[in-house]
Amino acid sequence: MRILLVEDDTNLAKALTTVLGKHNYILDVSTDGEMGWEMINLISYDLVLLDVMLPKLDGISLCRRLREHNLQVPVMLMTARDSMTDKLIGLDSGADDYLVKPFDIQELLARIRVLSRRLTEESTAILSCGSIRLNPQMREITCNGQVLPFSRKEYLLIELFLRHPCRVFSRTDIVDHLWTLDKLPTEDTVKSHIRRIRNKLKEVGAEDLIETLYGHGYRINPSLLQNSSSNSSLSPTQGKELNESIAQIWQNIHEGVFKHLETLEGIVIILKSKIFNSNQLQAAQKSAHQLAGTVATFGFEAASYIAKAIEILLQNQPLLINIDSLSQLVKSLRLELEQSPRNLANQETPADSLVSLPEFPLTDSGEIRVLAIDDDATILILLKQILANVGIKVATLEKPTQIWQILETVKPNLLILDINMPEINGLKLCQTVRNTKQWSWLPILILTVQSDRQTLQQVFASGADDYLTKPIVPEELSTQVLNRIRRSQRLTRI
Repeated sequence: MRILLVEDDTNLAKALTTVLGKHNYILDVSTDGEMGWEMINLISYDLVLLDVMLPKLDGISLCRRLREHNLQVPVMLMTARDSMTDKLIGLDSGADDYLVKPFDIQELLARIRVLSRRLTEESTAILSCGSIRLNPQMREITCNGQVLPFSRKEYLLIELFLRHPCRVFSRTDIVDHLWTLDKLPTEDTVKSHIRRIRNKLKEVGAEDLIETLYGHGYRINPSLLQNSSSNSSLSPTQGKELNESIAQIWQNIHEGVFKHLETLEGIVIILKSKIFNSNQLQAAQKSAHQLAGTVATFGFEAASYIAKAIEILLQNQPLLINIDSLSQLVKSLRLELEQSPRNLANQETPADSLVSLPEFPLTDSGEIRVLAIDDDATILILLKQILANVGIKVATLEKPTQIWQILETVKPNLLILDINMPEINGLKLCQTVRNTKQWSWLPILILTVQSDRQTLQQVFASGADDYLTKPIVPEELSTQVLNRIRRSQRLTRI
């Protein structure tokens, strides 16, 4: 795997060159954005590691330039800036992933493995341009459903152009790609192959597929390529509607939130009486866990941290639980939750954090479908409403053991799994999906309250594409989901 690192920090570049070299990656280094752009146009890279703050041309602008020229090399942004707006701008510029400095080298390697796994699927992805579709598995080219009778060399020529739609190939380039050294043809042979391809395409009305640049070579006709910069974005009005929807969800679920609070207040009384059972403790842990993952989305950030502290405290052996500390935490939690939530209905979403919609329909019906699995019904309601506001249809499931029937029914473009669920752990379920041939391609996001190094290593080791931390941030959720689906689709629709 050949990687381009665009980084002006020479010490970091040297360190990454050493580390990635030990893992058998070939790493080229560019120290500014303009040099990086030139190298990408000269060499075919499998991945670009791109610093945001660069001389001459910053990382965001370079990433946008790549996508505007329809160069679909995977890009991982690296930056010391960790604000939500920075992440959203980075992902909306066309980046495939985002890593915050200082980063753990194991997380970097895990994210590279995720991207490389997706790259291995590209060789069997359907390639298309205009009315032409090429199926690498069947080695078949069709135009509007009609199979075209191309010879082996003609097929390989069209495949070469479709896999590199923005590159100009001279006749010498074509020979270097498609002929062995002991059977080199003349340039006239290449011209003859191109002419025969055009004649066959002309018969089905697709003769403008291959364009000649006189004195340079051949390429795919740019007018037939989709412009990835033509994404539509959520308007400020849509952003306000999203906030209003979340405010309405709070009205619908706040009664359930306070029932969880009452469960925690009840466990304090039970523990003081010293008459309790394991089921009561498990119910209290579950209530604390669900509160920690839910309430911050509605403006109760402090309450979320308190609930997490309660969950950790309840994980101790019953006799080792500090009841006074637990009691104080539960009282503080009530005080926080009895405050008014932030006024979501009147809060405006910043224009630079609005997420982009996909530039193409993702299913035959035009729907984008996500399957979300979580034992917390409140989280499922929240996911469904947030993603509905960006045009995504969400199917939800509280019992993970029913996943196989639902996958067949829904046929989702992406799967969201909670990490802690009864009956089966989300990470184990992720591994199972990855090892199932029919669904191994499916992008998977893991929902987790924890973001420590060990947990994140487990997330990537399970085969997940990325993770989302609870509490859920609506803009981050929408951007992550759309970004993952968009990248998955690029592998099948380049």
